[in-house]
Amino acid sequence: MEKSEQTYIRVGTTYFKVTYDYHKRFGTKIKYLEKWNRQELMQDEGLRYMKDNIPKYDRFTLQPDHHNYKLEHGNNYNIYHELTYKPEKPPPDKPYKGIYWTHVLMREVFGNQYKLGFQYLKVLYDEPTQILPVLVLVSKVRETGKSTFLNLLNAIFGQNMAMINPESIGSTFNGDYAGANIIGIDETIIERKSAVEKIKALATAKHITLHMKFVEPRKIDFYGKIVMATNNESDFMRIEQEEIRFWIRKLNKPRIKNHNIEKDLIKEIPYLLYYLKNMPEIDYSHDRMVFTPDQLRNEYLDQVKEASRSGLYKELNELIVDWFSNNNEYELKVIPKDIKEKWFHYNNQISINYIRKVLKDDFGLVASEPQSYKPFEESIDWKTGRVFTLTRDMFIEDNEEGGVPF
Repeated sequence: MEKSEQTYIRVGTTYFKVTYDYHKRFGTKIKYLEKWNRQELMQDEGLRYMKDNIPKYDRFTLQPDHHNYKLEHGNNYNIYHELTYKPEKPPPDKPYKGIYWTHVLMREVFGNQYKLGFQYLKVLYDEPTQILPVLVLVSKVRETGKSTFLNLLNAIFGQNMAMINPESIGSTFNGDYAGANIIGIDETIIERKSAVEKIKALATAKHITLHMKFVEPRKIDFYGKIVMATNNESDFMRIEQEEIRFWIRKLNKPRIKNHNIEKDLIKEIPYLLYYLKNMPEIDYSHDRMVFTPDQLRNEYLDQVKEASRSGLYKELNELIVDWFSNNNEYELKVIPKDIKEKWFHYNNQISINYIRKVLKDDFGLVASEPQSYKPFEESIDWKTGRVFTLTRDMFIEDNEEGGVPF
């Protein structure tokens, strides 16, 4: 019997029993490592069995590989799981390369970015250690395919995918997803800023500190890719203007109805893996996340970014548009204090620092080196400061009828 096929193993000084279960819905094999009591093991199997038949490993390791999977790496035990499904060439009589319903789902999920969607799947399958953008599936309409896509990933990648709730991201303990290759978050609304920042950090993290109850924290390799699904199309979380780690797809009602599509998709998995394996090679040289921001950008990402802008941004935008409409000037030079004194003098909730943050983060402006200027052209007195320069063409689109705010 191979070392890796034993019923019991010892990792460090701890014994485990290797047990299996079966996921009936997805047709996948599930492996568990149950911590085992040494005294009970000795009583059940005897000292001779423990000495001769239980393999000993130094530690656990995480080594994702879908093509040449190995359970043992050196004298370490791989906690990444082998995939249940293997690539299988479809019979010649199978139309659409044997993956008709997969094509239907991919069209619904990725729309005009359909080819990128298949490339995304290929990267997940071929290069499980490669970082990828956070994929977000949005739709306020129910039964559009968001959960179906997550379930397909779950069926393909098995225990290497963790389905968690939004609260888990904000929690200190991360044992339920730290070792996962794909992290699925369904029905997502991320409100806490700390959780938003954690998702952004996880998108590019190479290591993570594993926090589990009653276990000493330790640093491990991290290969998690995040896939989120939400009914909130534009306000599921705040995404800043310069953010490039998100790929947002809006789904509509399926054009082709199939109430048994999940079963049909699972039947197609071996043919899908064969299809992915034989797709043209991916060019990984363009971006560290494989896909460039220009490839991922679409109207849905722009909508979320616009909805993420602060209330002060929207109010300031109206005030500045109004100022340019009533003043024949091309540019306005101000410091945050000028804006505070002119428009928010009696509003204690809007501070100078808040105004500065909005000018930088929402308007994308950069303060100059100290220079002389006249704020709002209202005074003959010149001031000196690190000014933000607002120009007419940022706020007013001139046409034959005059200035029109965009």
